Amino acid sequence: MIATKTASPEETRSRILSAAREVIARKGKRGATTREIAEVAGVNEGTLFRHFGSKSALIVAVVQHVCGVVELRDVVAQLRGPVELDLLAVGRTMLERMEAQKDIIRWSLVEAEYDKDVFSSTAWRPQLAIHDVMVELMQRYVGRGELYGDPKQLAALFMGIIFVHVVARGKFPDSDFNEDAERALRFYIDVFLNGVRASRAEKA
Repeated sequence: MIATKTASPEETRSRILSAAREVIARKGKRGATTREIAEVAGVNEGTLFRHFGSKSALIVAVVQHVCGVVELRDVVAQLRGPVELDLLAVGRTMLERMEAQKDIIRWSLVEAEYDKDVFSSTAWRPQLAIHDVMVELMQRYVGRGELYGDPKQLAALFMGIIFVHVVARGKFPDSDFNEDAERALRFYIDVFLNGVRASRAEKA
């Protein structure tokens, strides 16, 4: 149904983004059509194209809209240490955002080949923007002598731990971490900072 009341451009854009995410979550990027997205948003297809130009641009906008880089930057800007508490705050934010984006993560993995065409543009930067924030944070710790190693690799490792928890934890139904994300996060940070060598436990 086409909306009858006048909406602001911002409201219309937001409605289209929400509709696109809903349709893509059900049908994937390939199966989602701009016609159905427009119908769910309550606008005509021409309005959709006036706001986003193309289906590919709309998909990029959807991911950018929900990636959470602004929230992550806000959290990082307020960090004051120690490193364990900093990473806990960052980890909570990343975990919450990834949990809310499981549908996007799922279709991004399933339709990886499609991504090569849609996201070849330099405009596609959400995951890289988040990585850049984490690299800056790791550089801060390395510069202060609290961590050692390549900040880019450290950032990728930390992000990967959270990513795997969100995507794969359902594959291990007996894991205590399925019901206690906070406990899982504290364990991951402990391993990230200290490792798991038996000699470490002996010294404790």
